[in-house]
Amino acid sequence: MSKSIADDLSKTLRQLTSGWKREKRHADRNDRVSYHSLARMRIGRERPIIRDIAFSVMEQGYNQASDNGKYYANARQIMYQARPLMLKKEPSLSLDGKFGVYFTQTILKDYLEWEQPDGWKVVWDARGHLIEPHKGKSIGLGGIDVEQYIREWTAGGFDECPEAGFIEEQIATHGPVNRFGAVLFIEKEGFTEILKDAGIEKRFDIAVMSTKGLPVKAGCDLVREFERRGVATYVVHDFDFAGFKIVRTWRKGTRLAEGSNVVELGLRLEDIEGLDSEPVEYNQRKDPREYLRECGATDEECEFLVERAIRGGWIGRRVELNAMTSSQLIAWLERKLEEHGVKKVIPTNATLVSAYRRATYLQELKQQIEDWKDDYKNGHRPKGLRARVEKLLKKNPETSWDEAIWTCACEDFDDESEP
Repeated sequence: MSKSIADDLSKTLRQLTSGWKREKRHADRNDRVSYHSLARMRIGRERPIIRDIAFSVMEQGYNQASDNGKYYANARQIMYQARPLMLKKEPSLSLDGKFGVYFTQTILKDYLEWEQPDGWKVVWDARGHLIEPHKGKSIGLGGIDVEQYIREWTAGGFDECPEAGFIEEQIATHGPVNRFGAVLFIEKEGFTEILKDAGIEKRFDIAVMSTKGLPVKAGCDLVREFERRGVATYVVHDFDFAGFKIVRTWRKGTRLAEGSNVVELGLRLEDIEGLDSEPVEYNQRKDPREYLRECGATDEECEFLVERAIRGGWIGRRVELNAMTSSQLIAWLERKLEEHGVKKVIPTNATLVSAYRRATYLQELKQQIEDWKDDYKNGHRPKGLRARVEKLLKKNPETSWDEAIWTCACEDFDDESEP
């Protein structure tokens, strides 16, 4: 064999095995080769030209979107910065239509998983919400919203002498501690008002979460953090292929987030008796029952959901949560939560004592304020008030008139308080 032929063969082998070599290094770091990476190598990389060019400009696009890592960058911001860079490299590319979704949901995630860039702060748009019980605080299931929400978690303020302007019966908690002991995830966002009207979240001290479609990274991160704090997440879904897939996603996680041991409430086969079903068609050649079994569906459930094959696909039946009336849904949900032991939150004795001291102090403070009201109504009218305000505003033009009034009142109060 001539040296030139040997060199050509060696070069070809290096090119063919370079992907496996990179994956081996990647697997050594993570102790596994990801499904997506294996798929790329086995069946070929989807849209290779678009992906390769996107990878080549990704770092520049991220740096432009994030001001070189100074700020968080939304996935679509990165796309808008990368797209013109890609077109500059290859003007013939077609990057319209569904390119935005393809970039943010596939190419960018591939890049983060493959290259693992250090310190990148990438977030995706919120795809749902979590609502705390009693306080009614709503948190979007987006990367920044979830990170900030977790950072703000506290057990609540139990200062025995809080400021007068914060006279509230409830403790100012942030997060699950001393507020809720469980989370209810429901597949559809439209049920939130029904649950609120029925008082589910208050009677069970349970936060309500919902998303659009499959769980996303931010939601998985939040549920994972709840699990670390001993807060269980209960999942309610339609009795269909997508519902089982949702439960599996919560448990397995997404490409960039870990899964959690969520508790599935249903719908399962035993929950749909008497409910109307509807036909469904699976536009796939592979038997859907294989994946359903991976998701934990029983043989009986698989036979209900997938009845038989048709040309080019499969047909079966499904049952939506919407098949239940509101009263049926509430009764079913209450029974499920009670069966799993979801109860009201009662903190430790030390917390109860601190809260009681706070409550008695605020009761006395409220009474003092009532007594002061008469003095306020009959308070004196200071002389030369306008001139004092004008003088303060001239001295500090950035001050508003009501801030000036506050300054005048503070000065007068201090003068009266001096012995």
